Amino acid sequence: MIQLTRRGDYAVSAIYQIAQYPKGHFISIAEISIKTKIPKPYLSKILQDLCRGGILLSRRGTGGGFTLARPTQEISLKNIIEVVEGKICIVSCLNAADQCIRAEGCPISSFWGEVQEFMDELIGSITVEDLVHQEKRQKMLLQLETCRNLYKEKARAMKNV
Repeated sequence: MIQLTRRGDYAVSAIYQIAQYPKGHFISIAEISIKTKIPKPYLSKILQDLCRGGILLSRRGTGGGFTLARPTQEISLKNIIEVVEGKICIVSCLNAADQCIRAEGCPISSFWGEVQEFMDELIGSITVEDLVHQEKRQKMLLQLETCRNLYKEKARAMKNV
């Protein structure tokens, strides 16, 4: 099963919570932890990585906390996930072909490469703004459903050829 780790999921949840506030409003780690139900020590490490990755800004002291470093439409799910988890890769040989004993002449690697490219484009096209605004999220889900149906239709047609 291809699955996002808990760390990646928590990072997206934290960003979603922070994005609920106006630009420049700093939200405390305690508040983020309560709203997301993410343990504060674990959340702290994730938020630090997101700051180092240019997704968040932090401020200490009274009125401090975390805020987005860029507008919501400029932060994609791919940005967030890759900051906390590294490059998204559905099979390890796409990330390090020299680590795979079957890399030379593998008949499947080009297939995985195409699937990986599609996933990268898809995850890279979904922004925090798409998640935060209900109307945009609904449009994104409709687009995904359209893609899914088109794929199923084309796959059925290929089987009948």
